[in-house]
Amino acid sequence: MADFIYSELKSYGLEVENHSWEKKGYSGKNIVATIPGEDDMEIILSAHYDSVSVSPGADDDGSGVSSLLMAAKILRGHSFKHTLKIVFFSGEEQGLYGSNRFAEEMYGEGRIILADLQLDGVGHAVSREGGKKMRLSASASSVWIANLVKNMAEKYRDEIGLDVLIYRDFAGSDHQSFINYGYEGVFFLEYEFNPHYHSPQDTIEHVNFSYLAKVCKLAIATAATIADEEINMMVRIVEPERGSIYFGDRKIFSLDDYQVIVLGKIKVRAEICYGEEADIMEFYMDGVLRGVDTNPPYEYIFGRIAIMKHHITVLAHGEKSEDMTEMDVYTFNLIPRYWLK
Repeated sequence: MADFIYSELKSYGLEVENHSWEKKGYSGKNIVATIPGEDDMEIILSAHYDSVSVSPGADDDGSGVSSLLMAAKILRGHSFKHTLKIVFFSGEEQGLYGSNRFAEEMYGEGRIILADLQLDGVGHAVSREGGKKMRLSASASSVWIANLVKNMAEKYRDEIGLDVLIYRDFAGSDHQSFINYGYEGVFFLEYEFNPHYHSPQDTIEHVNFSYLAKVCKLAIATAATIADEEINMMVRIVEPERGSIYFGDRKIFSLDDYQVIVLGKIKVRAEICYGEEADIMEFYMDGVLRGVDTNPPYEYIFGRIAIMKHHITVLAHGEKSEDMTEMDVYTFNLIPRYWLK
């Protein structure tokens, strides 16, 4: 399958490369096609080409793979402000391994990724209602992408004919790897549950091609729109680094994954990696505003007693725009901040 995808993309005249990965005793390769833009900011269209051993995987995720091949064929002849990457992941069924390594490397290289649009299980519809609806999962920081998808569906209602239902934080596909490394992504998913999921019956006879075409059109319209979007501000958390263990503000170990573990106070530093500077940077823990900073470097120390998993959100406000970024931190801090003053 990997060789077929690679050859097909090359036949379209695209830049294509294999991205090899290893993780937890597994290995594989992702196939990456690139449509260069005017700048290096990237939009990713993705799907996975592996399936569970007992299943042919026509819907999970042959539907996403076929959509991406069509997207590549259509988008190759157009020019965009930002770079488009069309990525076919392997290792999804083992635990998002291929996309995890890909996102990890992009993060390590400091790449600016605007959005990942993951298509996984987008070809099943048996009822009239199911043929007119699609689910879309997004994290809090990715809601702007979800809203854009919904706007595209409304703008092209006559051509596409889909209603988009937005859900929060369904982590069941490769978009989650990008979210784990601080990027933003959404998950396109059919409205009706496919009873043939992960079974020998997930065959082409059970794929609804007219429904699949609708989702494909919507994904292409969204990707093309983001690829020409004017970006006014982008904020990212730069400390603590993902995939690290900290003792206070000092990094002491690197991890083979995205998790962040902090022993003691959590020092968070955020940067504007693109666009206008922030007038105010707000720092939240578990949805509660804890502090602000008005000058770079934008920093805040969470010094309250805290144990186990906590959700950090940073919201940047500029003169004309705002942006947010998120991070989960596992912490163990039993020393109140005021004890150390």
